[in-house]
Amino acid sequence: MVKVEYYLLENFEAKISRYFNSESLNKWKDKYSKSLEKINHDEPWLTLIACYSVFGNQQKINMENVKKILQIDIEAIKCVQVEKNIKEIQTYRDFLKVQYSKQNFHLYPDRKNVITGKIAKPNDSFEGNTNLDLLIRGKTSDNKDTVCFIEAKFLSDISYQITYNPFRDQIARNIDAGIEYCQEKNIEDLSLFYFYLLTPEVFKPNTAKYNQMKELIGAYKSRLYSYKFEEYQNWENLKRALPHREIDDETWKIISENIKWITFEDFYRNMTIQDEAEKDMIKTFFIERNLL
Repeated sequence: MVKVEYYLLENFEAKISRYFNSESLNKWKDKYSKSLEKINHDEPWLTLIACYSVFGNQQKINMENVKKILQIDIEAIKCVQVEKNIKEIQTYRDFLKVQYSKQNFHLYPDRKNVITGKIAKPNDSFEGNTNLDLLIRGKTSDNKDTVCFIEAKFLSDISYQITYNPFRDQIARNIDAGIEYCQEKNIEDLSLFYFYLLTPEVFKPNTAKYNQMKELIGAYKSRLYSYKFEEYQNWENLKRALPHREIDDETWKIISENIKWITFEDFYRNMTIQDEAEKDMIKTFFIERNLL
């Protein structure tokens, strides 16, 4: 049987080109064409194939399956994009420069020197763009825009520090980027913004696979994101992690409530692909990674 990786690249334009920005299409295709033999550990591929199993080419989508996965009010899909580049958070950059002007608190001497130089230049980048694993935009039942930021992890963990801020983690950064993105898109109602952690089920507490591995080898919250996910579901902790945001407490509570955990298996269980050959390829892909 043809592997799904080869199949999707051969049918790139018809099957998955909609998942990428037009300017990155050829670059992405070229990158993965060269690395097909070493792709078993690749998170973007797993994320893409999980999405493809549900969204297909994004022309005919079973919204009931999408609702089961995302657990939100969403009636239509505007776009699904893998490896979405989100521009640097301006408000955070300005905030960090002010704080570093008060005290250069980095622990690496070389980075302290770089930071000193950056403070003097108004437009110097501190954090850079955010490479979001998966963006889903849609419409609610009352025709409002909704935004889903998704951080996908296969066996990797979240970054526990950013280059010029050793106290900022990847989940906080992605939520921050999502708030900024909504504001730039004039989505003022932040109750329509959701952040998702996407992992194998075996890492999600209180699932059957997680409990099985906990019993078998004592695996218990082995990833940092387990703790940060739990921490940021308390709105006060999230507010504290993003001190540059001028948001009222009621909105912070809503943002925290909109932090959710989904699994790659959720995508597979809600597959909408009808072609039997495609379904078999996707099933084999998941079996090879011990996800089924």
